[in-house]
Amino acid sequence: MLQLLENGLFALGQVLRFPIVVLLWACVAAALFMVGRCFMEFLARSRERRGFDLASWLRQGPALGADERRLSALPLSLRRLLADVETMRAGSSLGDGGLEHLVLEREERARHGLTPSRALVKLGPSLGLIGTLVPMGSSLAAMATGNLADMACQMVVAFTSTIVGLVTGTLAYVVTAVRQHWVAESVREDRYIAERIAAELPARSAAAAPGVLAGVGR
Repeated sequence: MLQLLENGLFALGQVLRFPIVVLLWACVAAALFMVGRCFMEFLARSRERRGFDLASWLRQGPALGADERRLSALPLSLRRLLADVETMRAGSSLGDGGLEHLVLEREERARHGLTPSRALVKLGPSLGLIGTLVPMGSSLAAMATGNLADMACQMVVAFTSTIVGLVTGTLAYVVTAVRQHWVAESVREDRYIAERIAAELPARSAAAAPGVLAGVGR
């Protein structure tokens, strides 16, 4: 009975060999895609943020109602934030925590974008380890029968799986570290400009009130 169970485990390990190899190739493709996307984002951020300083931009005037020339100097993420704020202001939904909800939602979405690379940091080495141990079982079985050529072939596959898993995990870690820095920078800028907008809202409401009262008096 014990031998039957052991043979079943060995057979199960061999069945898992094909999906593990496929998943390792998927990890390689995902790692290359993440590196390429990170490089393209690096080029875009370098082009947008060359010489840009948010504090200097805010000193030029209010954030709400900024003209097209000033908006064009902002990075794309901040332009989208101001566009969302203007949309909410037009719908009178900025009050009662609306602005804070918008900033937190953007922060959550930005941090959620780090999930795939964080998962690959652990998934790549784990699959590489499984892809190492499964062929080693076949290698030991080949050694027991004296088939040294098959044993050597299985060992090559085993060590190659380890290398591939570690490389994909390392690439994913580098991408995660770089993009985490960008996310922290974007969150900091979103909160900074949101505080300025929150300070501007009462002043704009007070400025609009006399005009409304004058229209009512007429």
